[in-house]
Amino acid sequence: MEVFAVTIFMSLAFAVLFAVLFFAERTQRQRRSMEQMSLLPLEADQPAAGSRSFSN
Repeated sequence: MEVFAVTIFMSLAFAVLFAVLFFAERTQRQRRSMEQMSLLPLEADQPAAGSRSFSN
């Protein structure tokens, strides 16, 4: 029976940890994720939509 108590305690601890980290992420001032921020340097390499250059 002690194993069940430890299992339930650890499950609740992980659930609370997940909830805290989730709400901390949602309330950040900057609304960009780490994936979006890592792709920002690539935005400068893309040409403007109207100025495509083709070599003929």
